[in-house]
Amino acid sequence: MTMLTPENRVLVTGASSGIGMAVALLCNQMGATVIASGRDMPRLQNLKNSCAHQEFLHIEPRDLQEDMDSLPQWVAGLRQKYGKLTALVCCAGYAAVMPLRAYDRNAAASLYDIHVHAPLLLARGFADKRNNMGQGSSIIFLSSAAALAKEAGLAAYGGAKAAIQAATISLSRELAPQGIRINAVAPAMVRTPMSEQYFAMLSPDARDQALAAYPLGIGTPEDVAQTIVFLLSDSGKWITGQTVVMDGGRY
Repeated sequence: MTMLTPENRVLVTGASSGIGMAVALLCNQMGATVIASGRDMPRLQNLKNSCAHQEFLHIEPRDLQEDMDSLPQWVAGLRQKYGKLTALVCCAGYAAVMPLRAYDRNAAASLYDIHVHAPLLLARGFADKRNNMGQGSSIIFLSSAAALAKEAGLAAYGGAKAAIQAATISLSRELAPQGIRINAVAPAMVRTPMSEQYFAMLSPDARDQALAAYPLGIGTPEDVAQTIVFLLSDSGKWITGQTVVMDGGRY
């Protein structure tokens, strides 16, 4: 049974929207102490105002692509402020379609910064024995089904998400001696304001065709959050180095 308490201190990045927000709300609802990070302060404040236990949700605004080399020290500062962390959930990021004819090295580097380098630097800070609870601690990376999709235009974005899956496998061996588990979740399209805008731009026929590609329908951020919380809790204590694909039967 998945259970969390205030002694479970969970750092969630990308918590101001989408899957990150859903993870923060669910962890808080289940009783954990949540440190919610994101770039949008008004949205973070709305998150705090709407959560079940406001006393156990703390806001820490941060743009992960600014001064990235200091991310391990930032994690150490959070430990000093709130206590040792139990879990790190890396949800910050954005999707991008970049056909080969439009491939841009700087744009691709930005994708790799937010989807690969930032999570790994955060994991480096979390893995410092001074900053985590040791046995039972957990890291979750947010990958994407784009890493597996035979879809045009996803070489850069899908490549970054594939890289974080490979890192998950390697780090599972590296961190196991410390009692730290690490897994990734790779969702396909879920219903967020961004995806709703995408569907709104399609013709009715194109929209129907896109929806029909998902035998179980389009997922929700809450669907993904449920799996993430399972993996970071004691319910997933014998699972590490895995990527859970959530695609409603799409791929």
